[in-house]
Amino acid sequence: MHLRTFWGYTLDLPGGVHLLPLALPVVFAPLVLQTYRTPPEQRNIVGLPGELPWWAIAVLIAVFVYAGLNFLVSVVSNGSPEVSDGRYVLQEHGRVIRELTAQQYREAVVRQARGFSGHMLPFYLWPTIWFLFAKKTYRSATG
Repeated sequence: MHLRTFWGYTLDLPGGVHLLPLALPVVFAPLVLQTYRTPPEQRNIVGLPGELPWWAIAVLIAVFVYAGLNFLVSVVSNGSPEVSDGRYVLQEHGRVIRELTAQQYREAVVRQARGFSGHMLPFYLWPTIWFLFAKKTYRSATG
């Protein structure tokens, strides 16, 4: 979804990218539950069970840095694209900043989707990498 914004696409569903956080518990909750089931003395330095390979840590750091930069870029861009009285406008807190062309409106919508979906990347990637590539160094609490 996020990568598609670089080619001008958004998630064209009711709610669009705002549906992304709703699925976070599905991928993030198992990591949290696994952590709570692992005794503290069997967790690593950041409090999680197991160890990640160096390249996975590098990928996670890169994605967190990207998400931070993406956040800064989205904060710097002023206003939200809206359709008001049949016109494309850029608004900020309900006040019209300026009128947009159809192309500018579409670009602003895509930029807004990229900004929002970029915030979600680390939270989807972290548990995915963890469960796929973590070297499990802990013993199960059940045996």
